[in-house]
Amino acid sequence: MTPSHRRHRMVTGLAVLIGSTALSGVAMAQVAGGPPGSSDGGQLEELVVTAQRRSESVQDVPAAITALTGATLANRGIDDVSTLQFAVPNVTFGRSLGTTQIAIRGVGRSTTTGAPSVAVNIDGVYQPRSPSMVLAQSDLDRVELLRGPQGTLYGRNANAGAINFVSVAPKAQLGGQVLASYATYDEHHLQAVLNSPVGDRVRARLVIDRNRRSNGFVKNIARGPDLDTLSTTAARLRVSLDLAPGLTNDLAFSAIRASGAADYYVPSTAPNATGLALNPFIAAAIIPTKKLRTSALGVTGSARNIEQISNTLAWQGEALQVKSITAFQRYDNQFDMDRDGVDLAIVESHADEHATTFSQEFNLGGATGPLDWVAGAYYARDKLSIVTFYAFPLGFAPLPRNSFLVQDMPENKTLSRAAFADATLKVTERLKLIGGLRYSRDDIDVVHRNYIGSLVTGATTLNTCPRQVDDLTYDGVTYRAGAQYEVSDTFNTFATVAKGFKAGGVNNSGCNNAFAPEYIKSYETGFKSELLARTLRLNASAFLYDYTDFQLTQVVGIAGRITNAAAARLKGLEVEANWAPVEHWSFNANASILDAKFLDFVSVDSLAPALGSQNVRGNRLPNAPKYSGALGAQYMTGPQDWGQLTIRGDVAYRSKLYFREFNDPAESQSAFAVVDANVIWDAPDDTYSVRVFATNLFNKGYWTSMLAVDGFGSRDGSFGSPRQVGAELKARF
Repeated sequence: MTPSHRRHRMVTGLAVLIGSTALSGVAMAQVAGGPPGSSDGGQLEELVVTAQRRSESVQDVPAAITALTGATLANRGIDDVSTLQFAVPNVTFGRSLGTTQIAIRGVGRSTTTGAPSVAVNIDGVYQPRSPSMVLAQSDLDRVELLRGPQGTLYGRNANAGAINFVSVAPKAQLGGQVLASYATYDEHHLQAVLNSPVGDRVRARLVIDRNRRSNGFVKNIARGPDLDTLSTTAARLRVSLDLAPGLTNDLAFSAIRASGAADYYVPSTAPNATGLALNPFIAAAIIPTKKLRTSALGVTGSARNIEQISNTLAWQGEALQVKSITAFQRYDNQFDMDRDGVDLAIVESHADEHATTFSQEFNLGGATGPLDWVAGAYYARDKLSIVTFYAFPLGFAPLPRNSFLVQDMPENKTLSRAAFADATLKVTERLKLIGGLRYSRDDIDVVHRNYIGSLVTGATTLNTCPRQVDDLTYDGVTYRAGAQYEVSDTFNTFATVAKGFKAGGVNNSGCNNAFAPEYIKSYETGFKSELLARTLRLNASAFLYDYTDFQLTQVVGIAGRITNAAAARLKGLEVEANWAPVEHWSFNANASILDAKFLDFVSVDSLAPALGSQNVRGNRLPNAPKYSGALGAQYMTGPQDWGQLTIRGDVAYRSKLYFREFNDPAESQSAFAVVDANVIWDAPDDTYSVRVFATNLFNKGYWTSMLAVDGFGSRDGSFGSPRQVGAELKARF
């Protein structure tokens, strides 16, 4: 059977599966459901999103999208972006070498060298660096998470998906709130929100958020400090101005000051025979066997400063909307890490990162008869410099004692330009056709060099990579096409095909170390429905991805790099449901099946070099659990003289996943579940509320990332958060 025939059969099979599920849902609605409003239960509220650059119900978006309101985030205690992974299908978060990494449907988690596969946007502004997501953790109106290639609707291209954080807009009424919480591990959280009108045409909203965890999640059993502490102060000021009828201007200032030992690695396995032969002194190291433990001796910590200013000018006419989004961001990070993670001074590093980004996006959209359309242009200029200093007091084969290594990239400039358009044509009252086109171009200029020297004399002893200049250009044309059909007023189906493109780049860990662009062909079909008199919202999607030159992060020696796997194929099924059967009860659930495998990739395992080149065809992609899901239940009393009580429990499940392409059990996380619980009391006049919470109630220890360190012959990783119990007080005015 030819590859094209196999692909056709798989797409057909996925379509049949979705179609049969859809028909079952329609049948259930016809048997069990009456007209809207006939149920004794409460109908689900409509959730409006702007994922397609226009306001519409999330049920009308012909794509796999999950949207969570600010109220939902508060009730579930989701105040850290990493915990979104337990509320959304097929999403995993992890940390690697000081960066927060996101994978959607097994795709993502690149290093700072390459562009992220998942685009993060805050109030329409693309975030080029993951630490800026802290800006999005406070005072949110909603979060929209789209799975699959995005590009014909967005300024910055993304292959795996997009996360849109939408903050609460300034309002015309004076008000605000103060929040204070305390949790185990001596974690304090303070937040203040002030909303104020300034005359009839100006509104302002200020948010200040302070979070400090003094006791680290990862306990040190040796002489060194605990790990995974944090201290973060974030602020955002939005000022909205009505310039004229239909013409508004939104100016936003944001800043972050963050420090702590939140980014780290600790050994997950003992050194193998090869590692001990190369560096015999490792045998004397204390390596904890229990999770959330370390023996790291050296300093681990960071000091990050992030500032952003953006301006959104929008004009809304009767059938036309024009929008300009201008932004400037600055990022500074000084970063120390005990790279060996044990009680010996083997590898210690210090990094200085500085970046500035200017971006400009123009959008034009509207409705012309039966055609809804949007067109846009995007420009970004990103300047990044990174210098990383590694010290080896005990030596690190083949380097002698008191050696150092410097990886210096004083210049990494990326100039991104794109033009995109997307349209939906209403052919009949129930049938819509979808089409979009995008052109992307990235010009990348990189200057870098690497050298070795002596800690004793400070002199350079060897230029391992003399000054190298790379001048690269990557461009591509991508598209999406599809159709949406409304079976009834509460049930619609969709099918799309899309092509995605992700630019290549340069690894600064060695000479002549560029990586190629990544391409994806995506096929997706699904349905969205509201059943049982609109008390049950049931959505599902099935997808098939074909990747070529799949970008994969590896670690060689002690440094991360991106390489290209020849090909990969992903297919899967996702189902999401929200149900409000009776007045006081509500339930939510999601489940996914993901088959993500390499089709062809020859690689050498640095921990087992004697095996030579291995073709990992058929192995699962990293960070891609086969099964995942979540279930939540909430009981809310009606308003009483004493107030209102909400009781909520959530459980999220992940099946076994691997962190490297070789699928070795030693570099995997076995299946696990995390349980959260929240109890909320709201005062009768809604001016006060108290929340008592427990996250990871049963204190499940699990790895969120893992990599190989061939010089040690071991693997290093980072942990998920342990159990925390606490209380939160919120006062509104």
